[in-house]
Amino acid sequence: MKKKTITLLLPTLNEVTGFKAIFPKIDTSLFDEVLVIDGGSTDGTIEYAKSQNLNIIMQKEKGLGPAVMEAISIIKTDCVIEFSLDGNCMVEQLEPLVRNLLRGDDLVVVSRYLPPAISYDDTYTTAFGNKMFTFFISLLGKFKPTDTLTIYRGFDVKIAKYPEFKKFMYGPVFEPLISAVAIYRNLNISEIPGDEPARIGGTSKMSVIYNGLCIVLCIVRMYILKILKITV
Repeated sequence: MKKKTITLLLPTLNEVTGFKAIFPKIDTSLFDEVLVIDGGSTDGTIEYAKSQNLNIIMQKEKGLGPAVMEAISIIKTDCVIEFSLDGNCMVEQLEPLVRNLLRGDDLVVVSRYLPPAISYDDTYTTAFGNKMFTFFISLLGKFKPTDTLTIYRGFDVKIAKYPEFKKFMYGPVFEPLISAVAIYRNLNISEIPGDEPARIGGTSKMSVIYNGLCIVLCIVRMYILKILKITV
């Protein structure tokens, strides 16, 4: 069996503080490619990435989901690992992420809610929303996840090429839709526990109400697909 190839994807938007603190700790030899996709940073993020001899692309459409989709459209590897440089992702989980992907898993999620992991960055609102959305997404198939909204995950890019993913992908729903499609199709999925430290750089770009409404619509569409067995 051909060994899977993996890209470490670093989405950035004014993340220079976290970039400088975290990137030197990453073992880049774990990956076939390290790619930065930047949303228009003005704080020195791009300059620091260039100083590390990293490949950089500038995203065309605003938002994290569209940024990841743009990156997937150009990378040549089999899998992608999303990693946030704002301090929320710990480098210690990168090696088990790679290991699970290489053994054949289609989706590997670093869960903030799988014991003994703890999130130090959650609010009551985001924690409640995550648990609620995760519960409803879990009903789409056999696998029962504990965290479907986290950016910290690795996945086979084939998931983003399934017709239901391409049809339902909109705005900020990338991560929950990756989970929903993988569960719906009963792909090989695993979770590993991982603490979520407090943010050390950048600011949150998430709109709780807008993101929540988009995720609700995404889940409803997946339920219609499952119940009516519609071919998309």
